[in-house]
Amino acid sequence: MSVAQSQAQTTSNAAAVAVTFAVASSLTVTATPGSIVFTRTNSRNATASAAIAVVTSWNLAVGGGNVFTVAYFATIAAALTDGTLNIPSSDVFASINGGTAAACTLANVNVAAATPGAICPQIFGGIGVTAQGSHSDSILLSLTSPTDFPVTSYAGTITISAQAT
Repeated sequence: MSVAQSQAQTTSNAAAVAVTFAVASSLTVTATPGSIVFTRTNSRNATASAAIAVVTSWNLAVGGGNVFTVAYFATIAAALTDGTLNIPSSDVFASINGGTAAACTLANVNVAAATPGAICPQIFGGIGVTAQGSHSDSILLSLTSPTDFPVTSYAGTITISAQAT
């Protein structure tokens, strides 16, 4: 005959592990293509090789705020330059989403950058946006000068940035 042995139950201590997950607010801008080329249509006008596609995306702590996206040149006097000869920002025009082209001569308005020189017409102005979202826009640049463009190779940079308030 066999005798049943009793089984004692044993429990371990409880180990606690703290878990956290922090999601920071974010605001990003993408712009494609990374470069454009102007083609002269006559001695005083030029058109860009492509429109710039701009996507502004945000993940904010709360909704109901505002998101602004702008494009600007570092200096008013030289949006494009060859180092000596300059094309001023007043000769650069931006058409936003197929709208009427306007010169890039606006003052500092809702810009994430420190002190831009010449702002183009506002790309996106989202008032009372939801906490998460994105918006797509298009910028078509052109050049128009009151005088003939001197023959040389010009270069410049347009910066696109966003700010949430």
